[in-house]
Amino acid sequence: MTTTRPELRGFPGAVLVLRFLTELALLAGLAVAGARLGGSTFLDILSAVLWPALAGAIWWLVIAPKAKRRSPEPTRFFLEVGLFAVAALGLIASGLLVAGIVLGTAGIAVAAAVRVWAKDG
Repeated sequence: MTTTRPELRGFPGAVLVLRFLTELALLAGLAVAGARLGGSTFLDILSAVLWPALAGAIWWLVIAPKAKRRSPEPTRFFLEVGLFAVAALGLIASGLLVAGIVLGTAGIAVAAAVRVWAKDG
């Protein structure tokens, strides 16, 4: 059985690489926001682990190209936008205004770019 994978060539490939980098930034942003908003050392650590774990689970279950129960478009797009918005708002609420704006804007822009140029299925 052969599965088709997106080619990492040219502009569509660059968009997919940017998508991967924004996914990593999403997880890092959630970890930082969770650590800063926990309230106590225990909750800081717990939040720094659980927030990105929850986002990663959502991505793995319904957004990722190899997800067994991959959501159809535009549901996937709105889930991605929601995850990036939550991370951005978490960073902003924790006092990292610029990081929140950059992460939210970049993540949502790349999610849109994937739909236009990379067509990951």
